Amino acid sequence: MIRPLVALDIGSTKVACAIGLPHEDTPGFDLLGSSVIPYPSLSNAWLSDPLLVGRTIEQALESTAITGDFHRALVTISHPALVSEQVQTSIDLADEPIVVRTQDLDRLKARALDHVLGVDREPLFVERLGCSGNGFQYVREPVGLSATRLTGTFHIVTMPLAARRALVQAVESAGLEVGRLMFSLQVLAATAAKEEAHRRHALLMDIGGLNTDVGLLVEGRLQNTQTIPWGGLTLARDLATSSKLTFEQAITLSLEGLASRKPEVRQFLEHALRDLRQVIERLLEDEPLPEIALVTGRGALIDGIVEWLEETTKIKASVARSPRTQIVGDLSRQIALSTVLGLLELETGSPARKPLLSTSHLLDRVISRTKTVLTEYF
Repeated sequence: MIRPLVALDIGSTKVACAIGLPHEDTPGFDLLGSSVIPYPSLSNAWLSDPLLVGRTIEQALESTAITGDFHRALVTISHPALVSEQVQTSIDLADEPIVVRTQDLDRLKARALDHVLGVDREPLFVERLGCSGNGFQYVREPVGLSATRLTGTFHIVTMPLAARRALVQAVESAGLEVGRLMFSLQVLAATAAKEEAHRRHALLMDIGGLNTDVGLLVEGRLQNTQTIPWGGLTLARDLATSSKLTFEQAITLSLEGLASRKPEVRQFLEHALRDLRQVIERLLEDEPLPEIALVTGRGALIDGIVEWLEETTKIKASVARSPRTQIVGDLSRQIALSTVLGLLELETGSPARKPLLSTSHLLDRVISRTKTVLTEYF
């Protein structure tokens, strides 16, 4: 008997939930229900209240209107304290060249993790970028090749152990267990990599409530990422403080962004985007210019952010959202659900049926006329 899959995107401002029924004989799934539930109260300390997050997960499950015997959940997350590193390490295989086996790659990965993991950190994402040995250089899948010594380069993202424990506690308090935990930018990268047009080189940006993740997709692999503790929620709070506004007023004005009629709002956002610009510049340093830039998360709702990214990087940019969300009316809900739908696509092996990109600058302009709707889910 095939059981439905529960996917959760646990963000700093909301929980997005999607429940899908995998196809029995073919890749893919049928979407049974979905929901986006904001937290009743917001905190600057992400996962500081696991029970509040757990109650929101319960509400998200109930709001899908799907009943069933759910025990496990696929979960995506990001966190302001994520750390990204590239690590190179080596292992000896034999005195004479022998065939590289899968267990040798497992040993190599374990050695790389030994280099980066502290007592208070856990791995969230590990990508093997390439391996070298006798007669071969930077091969991604070296199984079957021969070598006496194997050297590998890995991109590893780690998260605080306390945050992982809080996340597990939140999910378990909602009656589920974490069956699979993924980095939210990893889901965007994997979904984008399925598309031939974006497989080679893309810049990815996920602007959440409390942090922003920027990544570089090269030949279908998430080659490098950076996380900064800056997002839509912190932007609105800083704007409220500097301009002596209420938090609600600041949220609306921050979404007007670079298209705001108020010069002080535009100047504030331009100043706030400097840190993000520096991260992007470091990420693209010594790299060929990506073919496309994809923006998702709450920050994709900021009017003018797509044009700013294009002007800053000289890369064609667009908002990323799942093609399955196009039946949903408003853009904010489409963006909020895209990550969980992408997670279900990955888990069921469902191919991308349409390009992930489905927006334009006209859509960016529409955002400025729908502020009250946009704030509902974020």
